[in-house]
Amino acid sequence: MNCSGVKILVSLAALIALSGCVTTEQRTQNALALTPEHFKRTAVLEDGDQKVTAMITTRSGYQRKLALLPFVMDDNFLRAIIDKKTGNVTYQVYQSIYYQASDWRFYRKASYEAPDGPKSVDAKLLKAPLAHSFDCPGHTSSVCSYNEQVGFSVDRELLDSIASTYEPNQSTKWHFKFIPRDGDVFQDGLLVAEVVGFLQAVDSYKESKGT
Repeated sequence: MNCSGVKILVSLAALIALSGCVTTEQRTQNALALTPEHFKRTAVLEDGDQKVTAMITTRSGYQRKLALLPFVMDDNFLRAIIDKKTGNVTYQVYQSIYYQASDWRFYRKASYEAPDGPKSVDAKLLKAPLAHSFDCPGHTSSVCSYNEQVGFSVDRELLDSIASTYEPNQSTKWHFKFIPRDGDVFQDGLLVAEVVGFLQAVDSYKESKGT
């Protein structure tokens, strides 16, 4: 696909996202179908005999795709990096953020809900950032399409606390936000059901390995 075609698709994606064509009722219905069992079953395991760590993610559990377009917009998921020798686990929230602006926003701070109030942490760049080559400064427009893939670490105690609030047939979310150096704050969240299923997948893997 040439740059003009990509440009049209991105512009259309932004228009659909702003139009709010997915209703609150539809989102709720979708969320109710996403049970802990679903997230445990769809958890992705990356492992191998030669690897010193294994990774479990919920990236396939739910992806917000725009109708008729191949984009996965502002996706997020949980991931666990497991040391196969010690059994120690690093837990992370992974977030992909798309936006149109005149420059990078650099989301390097995060804030999340905790039992004793909001917590602020450093956000890490988890993948090389992307800026599309069209519609960027230096060309014919001052607007560029950017993608930053960032995340932050959380401890098991917090995830267990979130999981303990799960109620069947409820679409409750755990909320967090990413704060940029300049520009709009990005707010999102994960279903509590996703946290529950994720932890079950991690525990099942560890039990199978005797760690």
